[in-house]
Amino acid sequence: MSASREKKQRQTVAPSDKNSKAYSEQAAYKRKVRTYTAIGVVVAILVAALITWNSGFFQRRATAATIGDTKVSVSELGYYYYNIRYMYAYYYGAVDPNTPDNEQMYDEEEGKTYRDFFLESALSQAQNDKALYDAAVEAGYSKSDIQEDLDERIDSTKSAAKTSAVSYKAYIQSMYGQYITPSVYEDLEARSLLATKYYNDVYTDTKESFTETDLEDYYNEHKDDADTFKYSYLYFKADEVEETDDEGNTLSNDEISKLKEEAMAAAKTKADEALAAYQEGTDVAKLISETSPSNSADHTTVVGASSLSSIYKDKLLELEKDQGAVVENTDAGYYVVIFHDRYQDKTTPATIRDILIKAETTTDEDGNTEAPTQEAWDAAKAKAEEVMAKWEESDKTAEAFGKLAEEYSASSTASNGGVTTGVKSGTLSDDRNSWLFEEERATGDVTMVQHQDNPDSTSAYFGYHITYFQEWEEESWKQTVRAALTKDAMTDWSDELLGGDAYATALADGAKYFGY
Repeated sequence: MSASREKKQRQTVAPSDKNSKAYSEQAAYKRKVRTYTAIGVVVAILVAALITWNSGFFQRRATAATIGDTKVSVSELGYYYYNIRYMYAYYYGAVDPNTPDNEQMYDEEEGKTYRDFFLESALSQAQNDKALYDAAVEAGYSKSDIQEDLDERIDSTKSAAKTSAVSYKAYIQSMYGQYITPSVYEDLEARSLLATKYYNDVYTDTKESFTETDLEDYYNEHKDDADTFKYSYLYFKADEVEETDDEGNTLSNDEISKLKEEAMAAAKTKADEALAAYQEGTDVAKLISETSPSNSADHTTVVGASSLSSIYKDKLLELEKDQGAVVENTDAGYYVVIFHDRYQDKTTPATIRDILIKAETTTDEDGNTEAPTQEAWDAAKAKAEEVMAKWEESDKTAEAFGKLAEEYSASSTASNGGVTTGVKSGTLSDDRNSWLFEEERATGDVTMVQHQDNPDSTSAYFGYHITYFQEWEEESWKQTVRAALTKDAMTDWSDELLGGDAYATALADGAKYFGY
C-alpha cells in the first residue's frame, strides 16, 4: 500500500471512530435522560397523588356505609355525621369540638364513644332519609315540590358563608366535614326536604283519619294516659352532711351515716308538719310561703300519669280528692304530695297569631331590667298603630297577618307567621286572655293590648301585642288521644317502611375517616 493511500485510509477511518464514540456517548446520555425522565414522571405522579389525596378526592368517594344495595360515600355520610356532631358540640355542649370523638365517652357503661354514637345516628338518619325519599318518588313526588324551599335554604347557606367571610364550599365544610362538596350538599338537602315533606303529608293524613269513635274507644282503654292530673307538692331536701369534723378530721362511716339519718329525720319532721298544717286547713300557697320548701308546685297539672314523678306517682294516685301524704325520696328528702283531681279535659284551646312590638328598655348598674320610659312607650305604640294600619289596608286574611308578623314581630313565633297553638285560658299573662276567652270570638278578630312585666322577672318584656284569633281547636282530651293514635300508627308505618333487607345498614371501610 502506498504511503499516500495509507494516509487516505487513516483519514477515512479516524472520523468513523469519532462518530462511533459520539454515538456511544449520545446513547449513554439518552439512557440517562430516559432514566431521569422516568424518575421525574414517577415523582410527579407521586406529588400529584399526594395533592389529590390531601384534597380528599379519594376519601370523599370511599364507601363509608351501605344501605341495602346502595353505597353511601364518606362525603354523604359526613353530611349526617357532622350535622349531629355540630349540634352536640355547639348547642348541647356535650362534646369538645377540639378533642377526637373516639376519645370522648358517650356511655361509659357500654364503652360507647361519641364517634360510635355519631356514626350510629348518622347511619340511622341516612337510612330514614333514603327510605322516605324512595317512597316519596314512588308516590309521585319530585324535586319541583320542594324547589322553592331548597333554593331558600341554599341561598341562606350562601348568605351565612358571606357573612362569615368564607367561600360557600369552605362554609359547608365547616358544618358538614372536610369531604363534603357543594353538589353533594345540595343533593342531600333536596333529598332531605323531599323526605320530610312526604313524611309530614303522611303524618297529617294519618292524624286526620281517626274518627270520633276511634278517639272515644282509645280514651276508654287508656284513661291513665289521656286524663289530666291536678296536684300540688312540697319537697323538703335533707341538709348536706359534712364528712369532716371542725378540725378537718375525716369522720367514720358510722358517724357519717348517723348524721345523714339525722338530716333525713329533720326533713321528715318538716314534711310531717307541713302535711299536718294542710290537713288543718292551711291552703297550699300559704303553706309554701310559710315552710319554704326546696321545691314546690301549687295546683300544677300534667297530662297522663306517666308525666308524674316516679318517686311519688303510685302514692299520689292512691289518694282521694284533696288528700295528702308524705313520700320519701331515698336518702335525699321528703315530698308532701296532695292530689286534687283527675279529669277528661274538655276545654277547647285556641289558635292565635301574634305580633309583638317591644318597648325599648334599659338596665341599671346591676344589670337589672328597668321599665321603659314614657318616650319608649310612645314609640312602641306608634309602631304598633302603624302595623295596625297596614293590617287594615290588607285583605285581612290569616296569611296577610302572618306576613306582617314575619316582618314586624319581635316574638319567637315571627318566623312561623306569629302562630301559637293550644292556647288555654290563663296562659296569656295580659288583657289578651279576657279578650280571647271571656267574649265570643270569630275568626279574623284582632285586638291590640299593652303588655307590662315585672322588671325583676328574668324574662321581662314590655310592649304591645297585636293578636289575631284564628280558630277554636279540638277539645284537649281529643288532641291528646289523636296524638297518641297518630304516634302509634306512624311507628307501625315507619317500621314497615324500613323492614326487610331493602334498607339494612352496615358500616364500611370509609367510616375510618370519621371521629379521629
